Amino acid sequence: MKPAPVTLPSHCAQRVGPELAARIVGTGETALLLVPLLGLIASRECPGHVLLETLDRVPEWVQAGRVIVSGFHSPLEQQVLRSVLRRRGRVVKVLARGLGGNSGDYRPPPEEREPQAAGRMLVLTACPPEVRRTTRETALARNGLVIALAAEMVVPHVAPGSPLAALLEKSTLARRR
Repeated sequence: MKPAPVTLPSHCAQRVGPELAARIVGTGETALLLVPLLGLIASRECPGHVLLETLDRVPEWVQAGRVIVSGFHSPLEQQVLRSVLRRRGRVVKVLARGLGGNSGDYRPPPEEREPQAAGRMLVLTACPPEVRRTTRETALARNGLVIALAAEMVVPHVAPGSPLAALLEKSTLARRR
């Protein structure tokens, strides 16, 4: 799949900012951005009971027609992605790396091909194509984009004192203004 520039709806573009919005490319169903997105972010290390409690909420989200936006990178986020896709729910996956390799094409993992073809998934990034690996810097930028795109956030677990905790605090303060 060839990544293409994504024009964000005004409510998303306003929160993201014009410079970042201009760099966003993606593949999949861009109409998913038209509804209020439910953001999901969690630290890599997460207690088992939090994972189970979060997975228990997935059927409710899918049944309500929520579109979940996340990096789907941490183990909890990956489990949520699998659960949502299995239930034929809708997601916006934000990558912390560029889309496409040398060919410039994006090759979705096998479990994402059908959801993308069916219009239930959008994959986005603000990273240039030459960024091939996720780094701490690109992961924080990706999480910042998830927060900006989301109309509402679910944060099941954040490690105290982590860079993610600082990012969430900063974004909370910015949204209060």
